[in-house]
Amino acid sequence: MTTRVPARHRAPVRPRTPLTDLGDAIGRRAGDAGRAGAVVAAAGGLLVTVAVPAGAAPAAAPAAVGTVSTAVSAELTTAVDSAFGTTAVGVVSAPATAGVVTTLAAFSTVPTPAPPPPPVVVERSTRSAVDAPVVEASVDQAVLDAARAVPAVQAVAPAPAPVVEAPPAPAPAPSLGQQILAVADDYAGVPYVYGGTTPAGFDCSGYTSYVLRQVGISVPRTANAQLGASARISRGEAVAGDLVFFTDGGRAYHVGIYAGDGMMWDAPRSGKPVQLRSVWSDSAVFGRVAPVA
Repeated sequence: MTTRVPARHRAPVRPRTPLTDLGDAIGRRAGDAGRAGAVVAAAGGLLVTVAVPAGAAPAAAPAAVGTVSTAVSAELTTAVDSAFGTTAVGVVSAPATAGVVTTLAAFSTVPTPAPPPPPVVVERSTRSAVDAPVVEASVDQAVLDAARAVPAVQAVAPAPAPVVEAPPAPAPAPSLGQQILAVADDYAGVPYVYGGTTPAGFDCSGYTSYVLRQVGISVPRTANAQLGASARISRGEAVAGDLVFFTDGGRAYHVGIYAGDGMMWDAPRSGKPVQLRSVWSDSAVFGRVAPVA
């Protein structure tokens, strides 16, 4: 077991000032008779009152207070004179070379912060699942089962857009010569009638004038008059729709409609109906009554 030896410390030394002697003198004079009080003039002309507690004076000897006060006053005067060099009783004056130290302290008020709001207490429901109301489904269970059983619909790629072919270019309109030949063919088989100008019966010039009139071309009634109304062209220049004349002495006695390739439509003679046949004479004359090409 270790024995601890208490350390010895130096007794505290009381600092001494010019007022220390004054305080000691007052203490010695007061003694057991009680301390009444002393007024000391501090630096800068302020009066300092040294108050002695009244309880220190014995209650049995009040008459001695005046004596003690006088003695204290005399002792105080001597102590102040020796410390501050003044002869005024109870007044201490500072030397002229003494400086006055003034300390200024700035104070500011800090507002008291507002107390924090009380914590929000959230009460948890203690109701168990047993207490929860039973909600019945508004949809029939069979319907739900059927919906779940439906397989997922597979995405189907869109069908390609149909290819729209451009309509064929319209056929060119038939030429006037082709139109004349089409009408001439419509009356094939009509019997020959001298002087006839209708589908009931045609002679040669009656047939040509009727067919040309169906396509908007007007010509005279007789073959020789039609030769005079047409423009003369060569065999090589003749095209479908031109007229073919048979002449004698410069006059036309028969007429037909040229069909090309050495062929023509005409009403030949009595007993022969309208028909397509070859240009039978090399001396035939060709004429054009309209730009049929």
